[in-house]
Amino acid sequence: MAKLFNMKKEELKLPNARLSYFPDFLSEYEASELFDIIKDQTNWRQDEVVVFGKTYQQPRLTALYSSSNKSYSYSGLTMHPEPFPEYLWPLKNRLESTSHIAFNTLLMNLYRDGQDSNGWHADNEKELGINPVIASISLGEERPFHFKHRSLKEERHKLILE
Repeated sequence: MAKLFNMKKEELKLPNARLSYFPDFLSEYEASELFDIIKDQTNWRQDEVVVFGKTYQQPRLTALYSSSNKSYSYSGLTMHPEPFPEYLWPLKNRLESTSHIAFNTLLMNLYRDGQDSNGWHADNEKELGINPVIASISLGEERPFHFKHRSLKEERHKLILE
């Protein structure tokens, strides 16, 4: 993987949040190779979720990995993790070296095309604790990543993930 010391970093000033973006975290080649490996070797699933009392098929595929055996629940769904596969350890180690934070769980989403999505959510499940740190790595096509403040309605931001 590429050297970390020359990595470009962008900071976004958001109320009640800190966001750092590393557009060169992976080279185009690394991202493409990793995307193919993850897409082919992951045990993907499509679960049903409950949103405002109605049950829907998630508009994406998911997989949960963890170094602990703790389940993760959201939208009426409880996922039970599998151990981190060998092909994810280099990425996990690199993320932890860059962020100086130890991560123990990985929720992967596969957006099969431009129609798959993930709706507004707060990452405020009790399992995540108070003020959780969320790392997001995007592979594949460029996509917009939207942020909005829960109470300051004018605070909306969009970041194009390269």
